[in-house]
Amino acid sequence: MLSGYLLADHQNVEFGRVSRRDFLRGAAIVAGAATAGPLLSVRAAGAEDALAVAAAGTDDIWLGPDFWANRLQDWVLRNGQITCVATDSTNRRGRTASVLTRSLTGGRFNFKIRMGTEVQGTGFSGFLIGTGEAGTDYRRAALVGAASGSAGGLFCVYGSDGRVVFREHTDDLDQFTYAEIPATSTGPAPPRFKDEQVELSLDGRRTPGGTLTLTLKAVHATTKALLSQAVVTGRSAASVAGGFALVSSGSTATYWFKNLRTGGAGVRLNPERALGPIMGSLFSVANGTLKMTAQVMPMLLQPNDSVSLQLADGFGGWTTRTSAPVGPGFAAALRATNWNGTTSQPYRLLHSRGGTFEGTIPAEPGSAGMTIASLSCTKATHRAVDTATRYTPLVPGEQALGLYTSKNVYFPFEKLIGNMKAQAPDLLLAMGDQYYEHNPTQKDESTAPELDFLYKYLLWLWSFRDITRNTPCLVLVDDHDVFQGNLFGEGGKPLQAGGKVNQGGYLNDPEFINTVQRVQCGHNPDPVDPAPVAQGITVYFTRFTYGGVRLALLEDRKFKSGGDGLDDAGNPIPEADLQLLGPRQEAMLADLAAEGSGPPTVVVSQTMYACVQTSTSGRKLAVRDPAGWPPMARARALASMAAAGAVLLSGDTHLPALVRHADGPIQFSGPAGAATFVRWFEPMASLLTNPGPTPYTGDFTDGFGNPLRVLAVANMHVDQATWVAAYDNHDCGDQDLKEEGYGLLRIDGGRRRYTFESWRWDVDPTAAGAAPMPGWPYVLSFDDA
Repeated sequence: MLSGYLLADHQNVEFGRVSRRDFLRGAAIVAGAATAGPLLSVRAAGAEDALAVAAAGTDDIWLGPDFWANRLQDWVLRNGQITCVATDSTNRRGRTASVLTRSLTGGRFNFKIRMGTEVQGTGFSGFLIGTGEAGTDYRRAALVGAASGSAGGLFCVYGSDGRVVFREHTDDLDQFTYAEIPATSTGPAPPRFKDEQVELSLDGRRTPGGTLTLTLKAVHATTKALLSQAVVTGRSAASVAGGFALVSSGSTATYWFKNLRTGGAGVRLNPERALGPIMGSLFSVANGTLKMTAQVMPMLLQPNDSVSLQLADGFGGWTTRTSAPVGPGFAAALRATNWNGTTSQPYRLLHSRGGTFEGTIPAEPGSAGMTIASLSCTKATHRAVDTATRYTPLVPGEQALGLYTSKNVYFPFEKLIGNMKAQAPDLLLAMGDQYYEHNPTQKDESTAPELDFLYKYLLWLWSFRDITRNTPCLVLVDDHDVFQGNLFGEGGKPLQAGGKVNQGGYLNDPEFINTVQRVQCGHNPDPVDPAPVAQGITVYFTRFTYGGVRLALLEDRKFKSGGDGLDDAGNPIPEADLQLLGPRQEAMLADLAAEGSGPPTVVVSQTMYACVQTSTSGRKLAVRDPAGWPPMARARALASMAAAGAVLLSGDTHLPALVRHADGPIQFSGPAGAATFVRWFEPMASLLTNPGPTPYTGDFTDGFGNPLRVLAVANMHVDQATWVAAYDNHDCGDQDLKEEGYGLLRIDGGRRRYTFESWRWDVDPTAAGAAPMPGWPYVLSFDDA
């Protein structure tokens, strides 16, 4: 049975919304002088256990390791009951708490749960069964929201009108009708009320013909008197098989649940899928110092909650190397100096109240070289799961994207990750836009959307943690990471009230920005100049050496002048005063350049240092979002990189491209992992001289006058004019039409050369004939960098 910890009786804990102050201090709502007990559950429920069992009085914002809440901010444990606390007064539809450690095979099964009304109104509560396609990753099946769509499952629910019904959740065209499925109904069906005590059961029995008969019944929890029953026949095994979830849905109503019990040969136990309390890890090693972030599931913290880094002692035991408190963003910042990087070291993270997470810190690569994998722009889904979206394709060859199929739900990116792991990278670069603020659910429009950020970020970490637990990972945050469509950071200043993003500044609270950076970048090597910028926003730009390679991490958004080129009074800023990296980062690059071009050197930045994109008619563009603007500041930065003999890696643009800046280094802008907004580089013939061997390569001058040579580029398979004529936008979700995936930089110290590769997400690099995208690989000697 799940164990729980109790908050002191005198506490007044409001769960409708976790306050900004509590979140930013790690939601440290503590039990006064009470002794910290065990976590709500540090293990999945076993075969004989019920799920959703917690001691009366237990309050938390984590439902326990058996569940994934869609969304985090919509569900809490209140008085031991899993409770929907969606705050939108007019839309509380389709909130789900997916069960991770159970799945349905299509055989005989039975469910039983206690539930009741939390906020009275119009709606329903109960089960959602059969989510996800056959054979899909269980995490994809767990990401299910209010919108109906293919592989969305079947609602088996008890309505506020007192009737139990079966409702459709697979309609991609009429996504919120939740059409009632004909069934045989019995029982008095009195309307639901606030203090009700209801037991809902669902029984699935196989018939001789192989179909299932489903019986859904609501009874009084104590007297067992029938309230309502519905029976539906002829359901296919495939329509029942898959994931399942608890659901609270209504225009105004919300509901609570407890004591979920499952049984039957058609229920598969999956205890290995339990999630938390430690969600994952990120780490780096530089100059003899290990830094690691241990990410904990959002939960109410006790005063002494901490995470310890333990190292294998070689005799089957563990020795604690260091510990750190769980702080803002529910992250523990671990640090170990005098790190021995000559050998690999198995480790585990141990939560102070139970729960572990294991991995291996590899030995630092030697002078022979290393492989660096680059990743950016990983959107969880194309179509959102909580709002109506387009389904019917308009372009020949485009596929319909069933809402809960792998065509639409890219998360958890299992093919991309499997193929990337097959390349055995020594270092991973996550270069920004790890998630998108409007996806997979609508954006929380508050200025401190902490749980919404964590909901979306944890989907990324849940996906990539099996790489990051064993591979050093350097992380940059980009505009979408801080919940902005574009970011001209202006040295940390706030965006003027009612202003547009191109005026410059941060839209959200500085405490929120710092929490995002602490969670994602806190494990990066120490910044070289750590003084915060305006509003106390922290910085993380730095340079260091790893595996004999000099690396520099840049922040090309934080210091950048507003895209309107105007000061606060509305006057034009002289071009010489416009900033890209700002004086402090320029000074860091100048120091790097002063060291000369000896060892291999890699500079990592968010975006392309030119505008490598064109219009529907093939004309050059002058978009100020990339780092091609402002030109003078760009030129200063590139000159230092060239003097250091560096190569430049970036992401952001959703257009794989390799360019040689005429006034700077080679830059590789890797492909998006999975994005929506498409950019094209299809210049008219007169704009591209001295053409290269593959389409749209050659010498080019962008809309700001920046000269470069395009060495390789991978456009979408449908030209821009055709796509925009059909949709009047740049949004495409069909990955088969796009060149998406990951980048590789292979550094060969023996041959003194770099090799750049751009790989599709779905290409198995171990397969016969496997090759990167056309135009790659590209080999560059150290001497020509």
